[in-house]
Amino acid sequence: MGRTVTRRRLYGWATPNTHRVSILLEELGLDYGVTGVNIRRREQFAPEILALNPFGKVPILLEEHAEGPPLVLFESGAILIHLAEAHGRFLPVDGPERTATLAWLMVALTGLGPVTGQAHHWTELAPEKPEAARAHALAQVDRVYRLLDGRLGEAPYLAGAAYSIADMAALPWIGRHGWAERRLEDTPSIAAWYERLMARPAVARGLAVPKGAVLA
Repeated sequence: MGRTVTRRRLYGWATPNTHRVSILLEELGLDYGVTGVNIRRREQFAPEILALNPFGKVPILLEEHAEGPPLVLFESGAILIHLAEAHGRFLPVDGPERTATLAWLMVALTGLGPVTGQAHHWTELAPEKPEAARAHALAQVDRVYRLLDGRLGEAPYLAGAAYSIADMAALPWIGRHGWAERRLEDTPSIAAWYERLMARPAVARGLAVPKGAVLA
């Protein structure tokens, strides 16, 4: 039986990886506090943040318990799995549904997010933007989008019939499609999925965390 959580705090900023976690917290209806960590000001390297995550990244989830030491979790995928398993929602306990959920979660974690981030670097952030690097990054994004669009043409959600942490992991990165010079109308199945998920109240609340934060 799990320990009783007495306080929960999310450390993060207005980033896709933080929003993966805040969306799930909202979908689960959990009480939690938020500490903004402005990554543009490099606050993720402050000593108090490095004490929680030596890699100097957000999100970080801190759970205090009635018994024993607090639990500190970093890496958005690990946090999603922990919360989903602890509360018995959005991740099936066994069978092919669980396998599919974890597989598509990994696609979001290791495919969609990294290639979109690389595209953003070579299209906007890099002081020099070699055309070969830019073209390669955009081609990688296009491949992932086409595969996701094919999957969502077969099923309403990434893991199949049910909304899951795989969708929550992918949604904030799809929301940054402009970083990769994408138009959602070019992938209609993604566009329809995105519109459905954006209509969920918990998603809207999760995307507003931290309050007033902007990733310029």
